[in-house]
Amino acid sequence: MTDRRFAACVAAFLFFAGLGFGEELPKPSVTNTVIISIEHNPADTAAVDYIKSTIPFGLYAQLSFSVTHVAPDLAWVSDWNQAGSGISAFKATVDSYIAAAQSKGVKLHLVVCSGLARNLGIYAQAKIEDIRNAQWFNDNNLGTAGQVSSPGAMSDEIFGTLSRYARKLRANLGAKARAAFAFLKQRMDENPDTLIAVSGWGEAELSWKRINNAASIQDWFCDYSPFAVMEFRDWITHEGLYDDDNGTYQGLAWADGGAKYRGASGLAAFNAEFGTAFTTWQLKYFNWSLNDAWDSTPEDGSNPDHRRIPFSSYVQGGMMPAAATIPGGFDPPRTMQPGNAFWDLWNAFREAMVSNFVRDAARWASEEGIPPEKWFSHQIPADYLFGTTPANPPLNARYYTSASPLWTADIGSWGSVGATVYDVKFPGWFARTTEYVLPEIASMAEIWAVMEYDPETYPIGMNVPQSSADEILDQYLKVYNYGPAMINFWRWWDATGEHRISGMNKETALRNFVGLIRDRARSQDLTVVYDPPKVNGAAAVLSADGKTAGITIPSRIWEDDPHTWKEWGDFDHFEVYRYIAAAQAENQGTLVAETSGYTVGGLEAGITVRTMRPRIVPFYFRVRAVNSRGIAGPFSTAFRG
Repeated sequence: MTDRRFAACVAAFLFFAGLGFGEELPKPSVTNTVIISIEHNPADTAAVDYIKSTIPFGLYAQLSFSVTHVAPDLAWVSDWNQAGSGISAFKATVDSYIAAAQSKGVKLHLVVCSGLARNLGIYAQAKIEDIRNAQWFNDNNLGTAGQVSSPGAMSDEIFGTLSRYARKLRANLGAKARAAFAFLKQRMDENPDTLIAVSGWGEAELSWKRINNAASIQDWFCDYSPFAVMEFRDWITHEGLYDDDNGTYQGLAWADGGAKYRGASGLAAFNAEFGTAFTTWQLKYFNWSLNDAWDSTPEDGSNPDHRRIPFSSYVQGGMMPAAATIPGGFDPPRTMQPGNAFWDLWNAFREAMVSNFVRDAARWASEEGIPPEKWFSHQIPADYLFGTTPANPPLNARYYTSASPLWTADIGSWGSVGATVYDVKFPGWFARTTEYVLPEIASMAEIWAVMEYDPETYPIGMNVPQSSADEILDQYLKVYNYGPAMINFWRWWDATGEHRISGMNKETALRNFVGLIRDRARSQDLTVVYDPPKVNGAAAVLSADGKTAGITIPSRIWEDDPHTWKEWGDFDHFEVYRYIAAAQAENQGTLVAETSGYTVGGLEAGITVRTMRPRIVPFYFRVRAVNSRGIAGPFSTAFRG
C-alpha cells in the first residue's frame, strides 16, 4: 500500500470513529458573534424573562436590549465647563438601564440622540432665542403654517441646524457630548458584559417634516439657515472655519474649491463655472460674519450677538424681506435640479453637513476613549430606502429631503458603520430597502450593524397580512449571511402593530433564526458543528479518608472568557478518564464517568499497593468534552487529588 493510500485510510478510519479533523470551537469575539439586540426596555422584567426563556440564545447569538432616544440635555444657559454635572439626568437614566439589564443578566445597547434631528425639545430654547439655530426650508419658513403655530412646534416639528457655524449651539452640543461619552466609557469599563454598544447620533438628517411621499423630488427641503448658508460659502472658498491654514476644519472643505473663487475675480470665475450671477459673496438673506460677537459665556446672563433672530420676530411666509436682503448676494439654489452643477454642489454640501455632524460625534466618542468596535453610527440610508439605489435615479423623496445617503454612516477609524434598515410590506408588494443596501453596507467595514431592523413593516390602516414565519426567517438569514456584528430588531412591542415582534410571525421566525445561528460563529454553513476545545481547570477533591474522589469541572469553556459549556448548544457531555500514571498514554486510560454537569462524585481515588506497608497510590484523571456528533476534544492536563 502506498503512503498516500495509507494516510487516506487512516484519515477515513479516524473520521468514522468520531475523531474527524474538524475546526475547534472558536472563542466568541466581535468578528464571529452576532449581537441580537431587541428594541425594548430591559426594565420590563416579564418581557425579558419571556424572551430569555423562549428564544435559545447562545455563544454566537447573544441577547441584548436596545434603548433608543437616550438624549443628554445640557441646559441652554449653563457653564459648558461643568457639563459633567449638567447632564446628571442623562447619567441617572443610563444607570437605570444598566441596572435593569444587569439584574436580568442581559446586554445593553443605547442609541444616543443629539436633540437636533431627534428629541427636538432639547433645543427648544435655542431655537426660540435665535431661529438661525433651527433648520430653514427653501422658502425660509421653519415649517408649514400649521406646524410652526402648533403648541409642540419646537419639540415635535422644527429641527435644529446641523451647521458647524451655529457656534453657541455647537459649543453646547460638544460640551454635553464629550461629557456624555466620557460617562458612557466609564460605565462600559465598569460593566463590560452589560453595556456593550452605543450608537449615535440617532438618525441624523435634515428635516423631512414637509415631505411629500407622492413626489420623488421634494418641493420643500432644508437647510437654509443663515448659519448653513455661510458654511456652504466658506466650504467653497476655503475661508473662515474651513481656512486651509488656520481653520478649525482645515482640510475638510470642498476639494475642488479654494482661493481661486475668492474676491471679485474669484466670484466671476464661480459664476462662469456654475451659471450663477452673484455680485457679492455676502449672503443674500440675513448676512452675518464670524467676526460678529457671539454668546460664548451663556452663564453670565448677557448675549452680545446682535445678529440673532428671535422666534418672536419670525413671520410665516415673510422671512425673505427686501429690507434684510442684499441684491446679488450669495444664496444656494432654491429649486431641486439634479444634474444642474450648482444644485449638485449644494446637495453635496448638504450631505457633507450631515456626514460631518455624524463624524464629529464619532470623533468626540473616540477621544473620550470609546473603542471603535463599541461605537456605531446610526444613519438613515435614504438613497436605498424602499428599494431605491443611487444607480437608478430619481430616488425616493426622503433622500432628497434628508441629505442622508448611506455613505454618511462611514465614520472611519473612529467607530463602526450602522444604518437603519427596514422593508415595508404594502398590499401586494414589498418596498425592500434590504435588496440593495445589504451588500453595500457590508462592503463598508468589517464591523457593522443593522439598526432598527424590520423585515416587514405594516403601514397603519392598510390591513396588510403577515408573511409566514418561514418567509420572514428567510429575510433574517439574508441579513445574517452578509455578516453583521449586531442586528437591532425593531421592536418587541408596538401598540399600533406597525413594527411589533411579540406574538407575531416575526417572533416565531426570530426564535427559529436564533436556534439556527447560535452555534455557528457567523458561518453560513448552518450544519457546522465545532470540535470541543480542551477542558481547563478540572480538579479532584479527595474524601476525608482519601479513598474516593470528586471531580469538578469549571463551567467556563475558556479561562479568560465568561461563556459556559452549557451556552454551547452543540455541547453534549464530559468524559472522565482514570490513569495510573500522569505520563500514561491517553488511550490506555479507563473511562470511569460521563456527565452533562460540572461535577462527578464517588470515584475510586487510587489503587492500594501491597508492600511491607500497604499504601494507596492516587490515580490521575483527565477530562474531555464531547459534542452532539460524538466528537471528543483534547484531554485536559492530568490531575489528581
